[in-house]
Amino acid sequence: MTKTLLSSVALAAIFASLVPKIAIGADFGSPDSVDNTLKTKPNPKLNWRESLEQNQNLTFGLDYQSLGLRASDTVTGGENNAAAGVFRFYGSWNLVGLDSGNVGGLVWKVEHRHKYTDLSPKEFSFIGNVTPSLPDGVGYVGMIGPAYSDQGSRLTNLYWKQKLNQGRTSLMLGYLDTTDYVDTYALASPWTGFTNLAFSTGGGAIGLPDDGVLGLAVGHMLTDNFYLIGGVADANGDSSDPFSSFFDDSKLFTTLEFGWTASQEQIYTDNVHVTAWNIDGGTRHNLSTITLPDGSTTYSDQNGRGINFSASYFATAQLMPFIRGGFSSGDVALYDTSISAGIGYFGLGNATSNLGFAVNWSEVNEAFGRGLDNQITSELYYNWAVNDYIQVTPDLQYIKNPAFSDKDSTWIIGLRLRVAI
Repeated sequence: MTKTLLSSVALAAIFASLVPKIAIGADFGSPDSVDNTLKTKPNPKLNWRESLEQNQNLTFGLDYQSLGLRASDTVTGGENNAAAGVFRFYGSWNLVGLDSGNVGGLVWKVEHRHKYTDLSPKEFSFIGNVTPSLPDGVGYVGMIGPAYSDQGSRLTNLYWKQKLNQGRTSLMLGYLDTTDYVDTYALASPWTGFTNLAFSTGGGAIGLPDDGVLGLAVGHMLTDNFYLIGGVADANGDSSDPFSSFFDDSKLFTTLEFGWTASQEQIYTDNVHVTAWNIDGGTRHNLSTITLPDGSTTYSDQNGRGINFSASYFATAQLMPFIRGGFSSGDVALYDTSISAGIGYFGLGNATSNLGFAVNWSEVNEAFGRGLDNQITSELYYNWAVNDYIQVTPDLQYIKNPAFSDKDSTWIIGLRLRVAI
């Protein structure tokens, strides 16, 4: 998730005069990777922090984020609102290769995720509907604000990142967030981009593990335009208990991505890629269960696998249209098929604000039941940088045919707040 995997995604090089604060020398990885977040955070560094970075090659950031949601229609008797907050402390410390260009160092991110209401935003879509201890929610098979949960304290990143071949190769080894290197693009971050998972990593058609697990990922530029990214991670990992499963009950999440980019500096904006993935069966991410001879139940041992694609390109200096989708088999991904199309507008209102609009069509995984309606989802948001420290993001979503609901459709309004230090 950082100045690591795919060491090169510089939004500053892309948005130049538009968004000069967005990313200076960003890397292989998603917009939400630690190093890219540090480079794109909206606030200026304090003098002592500048000194720390220049003299010790150590940089860090703090932020607090909140998300509130309210639905016009829910499952009859269900909760119509959800809200949660997330505190994050993240940083990187470059320790070797400072003169050679093949820099290596430590990256970390710790978080505390907590809900304010009976349902967290992560539970609001459908988890409440299938969990007896929780109230019902919207009945939409999907996730809105999946990072806004009630998990409590968690370790999201603790890994070594290493550049090789003058930055054309990058690897990271340790405790990773797979969404930092799998199927990334410029608007995938749940903190600054779209809120609905349909428009984020995998589009709901990748069976993702927890977003903080032991793993290894490597990215390499084959030519000036073509690249490969591969990764393997602990599919059973639990970020609230980081080292509990890898050596005792190892199941793997593996990915391989082949892509084209206009240049390494534009790797998650002007980009076309195809991602193949597989997740071993027998984890808590399986959607169905099996009955054992003693009458107890456990998770299905069915593997999940699939193919995803993504294409995005700056048609003008500010407008980035995109089309993304995926096809999956097995009982792990939320969707058997997911197709999204939309557009991002960067520099709207001021240099560091952006707007996004997209529409998704999804075919719900048959593990949830046969005959469920296909869902149509749309989202419009405006990420407004109020000043150097505060971002406010109003958000509007419309969902047609929520699969678990007795209502035909629902509107969901949201408000996201970020305070960065």
